Amino acid sequence: MIKKYLFVLVALIGLCFVSSASAQQKRGASTAEERKSAVQMVNFLESQPFAKEAKDYRASLLYFLAEVPDISVTLCTNVFGESKKFKGDYDAELTGQLAYSQAKFIIENPDKAKDDSAVYLAGVEGVLRTWESIKKEKPKAKFKLMDELLEKQKAGTLVDFVKANAANCK
Repeated sequence: MIKKYLFVLVALIGLCFVSSASAQQKRGASTAEERKSAVQMVNFLESQPFAKEAKDYRASLLYFLAEVPDISVTLCTNVFGESKKFKGDYDAELTGQLAYSQAKFIIENPDKAKDDSAVYLAGVEGVLRTWESIKKEKPKAKFKLMDELLEKQKAGTLVDFVKANAANCK
């Protein structure tokens, strides 16, 4: 069931990117207002992933990323380590959050947009902020890999871990 949701999410993202290729050529770069709104929605999702607006924000962010030609992210769960370990509660939401948090980093740090390691790390850190918010609201939620990554973050080894695993994202 979880694989089904991940497949649907990845397929949806891929379809949006492919179907919007001509739209990207027609429209210009994202506006300052669009970027500001995107960052606000990402911050909101990281802190309140179950709010009533969350579903609409995710859809808006997905559409935004599919439409704008100046902000692109690579969705690669390899940055979390072994993909077979990417199983747990809310994995579909966390996969999407990876892309949204990467986009937020690119918007806030346009000079580092081509630094794949920094972009992937920002995405993982956004996912971990979201996971911590999920755990606050749903203490019984289980996702062993997220808890392991939080431990790496606390130990100061997350940066090297993500960088090593990002090499598998090309």
